[in-house]
Amino acid sequence: MFSLRLANYWLTLSCLLLSACGFSQQLTFGQIDYNDLTMRMYPADSSAEAVVLSDIGKTAILQNDSRGYYAEYQRHVRIKILKKSAFERSTITVPFYRLRSDLREEVRDIQGSTHTLLADGSVKVDQLNKDAIFEERRTEKLYIKRFTLPNVREGSVIEFTYTLTSDFVFELREWDFQRDIPVRWSQYELNLIAGFEYRILFQGFEPLAVDENQSSGTMIHYRWAMKNLVALREEDFMATPDNYRAKVWFELVRTTLPHEIGPRNYAKKWDDLDKLLLVDSQFGLAINRTGFLKETAATLRKQSADTLQQVTAAYQFIQKAMSWNKRRAIYTEDGLKKAFEAKTGNTADLNLMLVGLLREMGLEAFPVILSTKQNGTLSKEYPLLSRFDYVIALVNWGGKDWLLDACGPGLRAGVLPVHCLNGEGRLVHIRHPRWVSLSPIEKRRESGQFLLKITKDGQLDGSITVTQSGYAAADSRQVLKEISLEKFRQAFKSQSPDWQWNELVVLNADSSYLPLTIKGHVTVSEAVSRIENRLYLRPLPISDYAKNPFKSPERRFPVDMGVPIEKVYVASYTLPEGYKVEEVPRNIALALPGNVGRFSFVTGVEGRNLQISSRLVFSKAIFGPEEYGALREFYNQIIAKHAEQVVLKKTDEK
Repeated sequence: MFSLRLANYWLTLSCLLLSACGFSQQLTFGQIDYNDLTMRMYPADSSAEAVVLSDIGKTAILQNDSRGYYAEYQRHVRIKILKKSAFERSTITVPFYRLRSDLREEVRDIQGSTHTLLADGSVKVDQLNKDAIFEERRTEKLYIKRFTLPNVREGSVIEFTYTLTSDFVFELREWDFQRDIPVRWSQYELNLIAGFEYRILFQGFEPLAVDENQSSGTMIHYRWAMKNLVALREEDFMATPDNYRAKVWFELVRTTLPHEIGPRNYAKKWDDLDKLLLVDSQFGLAINRTGFLKETAATLRKQSADTLQQVTAAYQFIQKAMSWNKRRAIYTEDGLKKAFEAKTGNTADLNLMLVGLLREMGLEAFPVILSTKQNGTLSKEYPLLSRFDYVIALVNWGGKDWLLDACGPGLRAGVLPVHCLNGEGRLVHIRHPRWVSLSPIEKRRESGQFLLKITKDGQLDGSITVTQSGYAAADSRQVLKEISLEKFRQAFKSQSPDWQWNELVVLNADSSYLPLTIKGHVTVSEAVSRIENRLYLRPLPISDYAKNPFKSPERRFPVDMGVPIEKVYVASYTLPEGYKVEEVPRNIALALPGNVGRFSFVTGVEGRNLQISSRLVFSKAIFGPEEYGALREFYNQIIAKHAEQVVLKKTDEK
């Protein structure tokens, strides 16, 4: 398994190791190496559309009388554009925050240019126009500076610099050494005023090329660099590349400053964060301000005396009354009442509202904060609220935790969407906070039944019934929510373009408590090949096992299927008159170590009837890199079995 390299550095004068190496590598804006301009392909990765030539950042903690302590970030980036597909990388966005007048960030001193080697050997330089720099407000507190470097072509080198000042000295910005394209050199420098003590957390596989620190008077200097980093591209069955990215981030532990009486501790325990959340107007206090839901709560409570039915009623009410705006957050945006009136909100708006509604109904409900799969793995060792991006509701009933996410359509109460199934979440409670398992309690289940007649002229004709439950049904219901039923039918048909559908119906599309069924009548003209007096066909008319999803011979990262899987397909064929089965694939049963994956393939012949069944089950969702080889070979055998042929031979005519 991948291991976080969480190295603890205590940035104090007493533990510094002085480096004899040169302290920093500097770039001069506008001076581009000629070899970088002539580069047509990056030698270390010929497939790369672009390469980061250098990404150099510097952060300093500064002080002045008017502002007090603040952080100043400087960044200087050069990127070589190798292919047209990389042109969009010339558009740069710099996020920053404005919470209030004394707690804000600003971006200034933006410069940019595009350097292009022309056919005559001269270099054309296009400077970024100040009028082409735009500021946008994304949310109440989040802003961005956006600009596009001009006249980018294949072979251009783009360059930009900017400075960002921030009042958030208690939470410095993290630095990503690695990107989705190769990085030749990435360097980060940190300059601190003595008296600031941070914990530094490193993550990733890549080694540091530079690891230096120095002290100079009242300043402490650190520099880290990595070189020749491979592109960290998103792969199939990967939760998020960010879990494995080479990066460094920071947590303020303690300050010992002249105006403070003794050291001031900032490192929090989990209980401290629970208390902070419970008194926050956008979290705990918001849950206590749900009087606008009293009438709804009374109505729902009267519908049933059964607790589980009451929970389900509250869950379904929020799902129907509110629309998720696709924003993930643990804090409400404008308060729960405003969100209710607007009928839309972020994850906190919907799920804290659900907690409040359940409490108004007399039920014990609590918020659970978590980090989604897309946000990355959560480390319980370091209490940091910034690592959370989602909140759900919890009701404990009958000794069991019922986890509820009103943002996820298509799932019954108690089943979380896949993006929430990421280790553990934190139940926020004043007296009994705890960690809650976010393991899946459902599978992604799909079964297919094919009742088909093989005609003498090589056609298949008959009925097909596909039944989905658990996460498979939820996925289809999510699609049905976004598109019309007719478009859903067309999308389903397009998966098998050679099939002619006479009818196609979808049953139980609106009920998350029943399996979703897709059924219809189909004719397939070219499913059977005729060679002389024999007919040949694949054992199952499905495309699921046409190719192995695990192409690479090795893998450095875990395989994340999201949830356990169960797929069962049964085909019953009626043979044409005058034919008999000459050859069928042999029965097989396969299993991964520990039986965490199982596959069976069974055939049976009785008279003119041929039945073939295929069953694949994964009892767990995540496989470590050390299991990858066995998993890949497991799939190779499954695909090979489905590729074997059924052979029908014409019998002697009387």
